[in-house]
Amino acid sequence: MSKFCVFCGQKPQNKNKEHIIPQWLSKHTGRFDKICEMGDITNGRQISFASFTFPACTACNEKFGKLEAAAKTILLDVLAGKSINAQQTNTLLDWFDKIRVGLWLADLTLSKDIEEIAPKFHIADRVGRKDRMLIVEHLKGIGNGIYFSGTFSPVFKQMPSAFMLVVNDVAFINASEHGLVSNKLGFPQISKMQCISGTNMHSMDVTKGRNKTTHPVVSNIQASPTRTIIYQPIFRDFHQNGLSTEYNVPYVLNHSMDYNNGVGGIFAQRTDNRIIHMSDKDKIKLLPQKPVAGVRMASLVKETLELQNYILNTRTDIYSGSPDYIKIWESNLRQNNRMIDLIEKRIQNGR
Repeated sequence: MSKFCVFCGQKPQNKNKEHIIPQWLSKHTGRFDKICEMGDITNGRQISFASFTFPACTACNEKFGKLEAAAKTILLDVLAGKSINAQQTNTLLDWFDKIRVGLWLADLTLSKDIEEIAPKFHIADRVGRKDRMLIVEHLKGIGNGIYFSGTFSPVFKQMPSAFMLVVNDVAFINASEHGLVSNKLGFPQISKMQCISGTNMHSMDVTKGRNKTTHPVVSNIQASPTRTIIYQPIFRDFHQNGLSTEYNVPYVLNHSMDYNNGVGGIFAQRTDNRIIHMSDKDKIKLLPQKPVAGVRMASLVKETLELQNYILNTRTDIYSGSPDYIKIWESNLRQNNRMIDLIEKRIQNGR
């Protein structure tokens, strides 16, 4: 298997190494020299966070290093309970795109399944390309460390849609996919999608938006005072595919961060009936003031897997593609459901 840059997918130029979990983060949590649990895909190999690296072009690494530097300051502020503005939230969501896709590539590479996934894409192809959301919960009694979950499920291996990252005592569930939040935030919605043969692109049809927010934004995802949920519609690919007519309306223009580049605004939610569109001047504390018991961790893992299923089911409903793809997706859904059932039994048994 030929080596590729995790950012651009090409043969690495002036070869460098990218830490999938950033060095600053593993050091901040005291995990830099500790073992990074990667499940069965390592065939018994023990990999430390320090050595959890993959090839990268020097130029690509330097480019994304700027995002990393900006995200470090923002994430540390979030962990400290400080407020951040809409632009900083957008940067944080870019960073989660980078981590989520990086973990997906790491999983496929270590398990030697990278050649079996088509179409192929890499970090640079997916940062800021699709709708995204972030759930933040403050857990009590977890202690220092880094944990990620949902990254080794069959559905995640098929499409890196949702995962959970726990940093010390804060859990982040991050998800991204075309049309994930657009419709319920008043933006146009995908009605049909088809893969363009031999490319990483899709042809897509969109319908008019509702021009208002509606709860729940994502089915079965409930807001509460003990969690913060952030949503952001992204329509960059629709602009590039000449489908921007439905987006050229006052509601979208007034609720976008960068309309010309297809970047929607930041929406925040803590209660069921109130979804706030953040203006340029608004700030928000992502970290809920009230922590919840650490035993919530199992429920959050379950919620992550259920979110993966929801996204894949939604894609199946609008996807006009190969029946073979649909069969694979259905098989992965069944495997994910078995994992969810096991977690639910453990929750009920108090474990």
